[in-house]
Amino acid sequence: MGFMVMDIHFKEKAVDLLLADSQKIYKLIHQQKNYLCLDCPAFEEVVDTHMFGFSKKIEFAIHMEIISEQKGQRMLSDLEKYVSEVYDDVFEEKKKK
Repeated sequence: MGFMVMDIHFKEKAVDLLLADSQKIYKLIHQQKNYLCLDCPAFEEVVDTHMFGFSKKIEFAIHMEIISEQKGQRMLSDLEKYVSEVYDDVFEEKKKK
């Protein structure tokens, strides 16, 4: 019985950590959007690195059955979609200038 409780708390904590990681990436991108620095090669490398690391954490969580494959793919997809939307917004903003 104790193992089940620990297992549930472990999974909840792991999911919370994944969500916190994704929020850090959202925040990083949003902050850079405000400075319109998204087209800098250095920033793109940072985003790529964070996204790659996050995808590996998601893969691990799926493999360890902490989250379902569907939930993991949704977390990645949502983050990738946000990145794409921000890049599109900045591109349109620069195009107007």
